[in-house]
Order: sequence, then structure tokens, then C-alpha cells
Amino acid sequence: MNQVKKYFYFLILTSTVSFAQLEYGIKGGINITASGQIENAVIDFTSAENLKENLTGYFIGGYASLKLLFLYIRPEFQFSLQNRNFNSLKLNQSKLEIPVSLGYKLIPILSAFGGPNFQYNFNPKIDEVSLSEVQQNTDLGLHLGIRLHLGPLNADIRYDRGLNSNEISLLEKNNIPIVGNVDLQSNIWSIGFSYKL
Repeated sequence: MNQVKKYFYFLILTSTVSFAQLEYGIKGGINITASGQIENAVIDFTSAENLKENLTGYFIGGYASLKLLFLYIRPEFQFSLQNRNFNSLKLNQSKLEIPVSLGYKLIPILSAFGGPNFQYNFNPKIDEVSLSEVQQNTDLGLHLGIRLHLGPLNADIRYDRGLNSNEISLLEKNNIPIVGNVDLQSNIWSIGFSYKL
């Protein structure tokens, strides 16, 4: 019976310590570069190559973090929207993402992290252009980054790269058949902020 009590107290202590190390919060940020480059287009797309250099985008979501000494595990859930504008063209792409990071505290206020990024891609849109369906809506990527810890506020910069190629085809513009591809493989630098609730 004495062993059962010790085991019971150990479970309570372990649960309490684990719960104390768990935190959660909200996050958001901007995408600096991203996927969605138009390739092999056989129509004048008004300098479509420059689309990759004219990006606006953001992401918003939440996170949970479990601290384990100098390491931490941080699953996140976020909605990401990326827009490219150049003259008359506008490409919109959105996705749901679940990055899972394993982080290591280099010093108390700075950590390095990395891990897989699970993605669900919605069909992108280009104004006045018909597109084929996405080859695969789900995708897997890897991300690496550094994070600055300032009390309840964190700031990070990360690079995310998709592991699978994923393209859609351009079908027509204003009912005129065209040829070309949109590369949806992730290739993103982003700056993010998170706040512990």
C-alpha cells in the first residue's frame, strides 16, 4: 500500500510540473517571400517573372509550447495568405499550416528551432485567369529559425521550404486558351510575433 501512495504522489507531482511548463498564446506576422511563381507561360503576362518580387502576405494563428529544460516543443496552427501584384496581375494563395517546432535555448532570451510543417493548400486564384485544380492539397515542409524571448512576447524569423513539388496549370485568360504553370512549392521567409496568454 505504501508503494501505491508513493506512485500516486509521483503522478501528481509529475502532472503539476508538466502543467506548469505548458503555455499557449496567439501569433501573427508577415511573409517576406513565398511560393506561387509563374513559369513557362506562352502568353504576354506583363512581366510575370516579376510577380515573385512583389509580395504581400500575412499569417495569423495560435500556439502551445511545452518546455523541457533547455528544449521546448511548440505546435502551431495558422492561416496564411499570400498576394502578388504586378501591373494587371494579382495572384492570391491561402493555406492552413501546422508547424511543429523543436527548439533549443542558446541563451535565456534566444533559441533556435526547426521541424516539420504540415500544410493544406487552397486553390490559388489569378484575376481573369482559369486554373486547373491543385495536384495535391496537402503538403509537407521543413522550417528553421531563431526566436527572441522577451517575457510574454516572442519575435522570430524563419525559413520554410516545401518538400514536394506542387503545380497547377494555366488554362485560359479571358476565354483565350493559354499554357503555363504556377509553382506552389513553399519557399518562404517570414517574420512573426507571438504573445503568451
